[in-house]
Amino acid sequence: MRVWCSSSTKPFQGLSTGANPVTRSTMPDFNQTINSPTTKRTISIIVFSFLTTFTVARTFVYLVISHWMPNFFLTIKGVHIHHFAYGVVILAMVGLYLILKRPVATSRIFWWSISFYGIGLGLTFDEFGMWIRLEDDYWVRHSYDAVVIVVLLLLNVAYYKSLWQILTLKRLRENFKR
Repeated sequence: MRVWCSSSTKPFQGLSTGANPVTRSTMPDFNQTINSPTTKRTISIIVFSFLTTFTVARTFVYLVISHWMPNFFLTIKGVHIHHFAYGVVILAMVGLYLILKRPVATSRIFWWSISFYGIGLGLTFDEFGMWIRLEDDYWVRHSYDAVVIVVLLLLNVAYYKSLWQILTLKRLRENFKR
């Protein structure tokens, strides 16, 4: 299989009709990329900011509900804006930024972006039970389960190559060839 790529050094710059045919074997290997030290550091920052945000959000809610802190939640015309909405907005903005700008993985702006990504995940999945059940019940167990599942999935991405070989069907193709 031949893919025509531009001569740019940036990956995924886009396809062009340039004169440089590149074989599939010279393209980056997904499994090799997913197990790089940069990827592991990226995921550790996401997990840290995710868990920190989840803990802080839950702590603030507990303090407000128990009347140890004043109610500072945003309410517009009687509608409470849950922090799930803030998380979705943060995820959308960070995702769009990373897609459009594609910062280098060693740049400071990249590390800030993935920190904000973890914050957005934390705010969103803190209220997972609310958006899965479509009820304003903050105390359902689904939110805690979702946080555990997200953390375990991220850690699997970072540290267990065999999971991604299975998900990318690499092992299935290898077994099929035998």
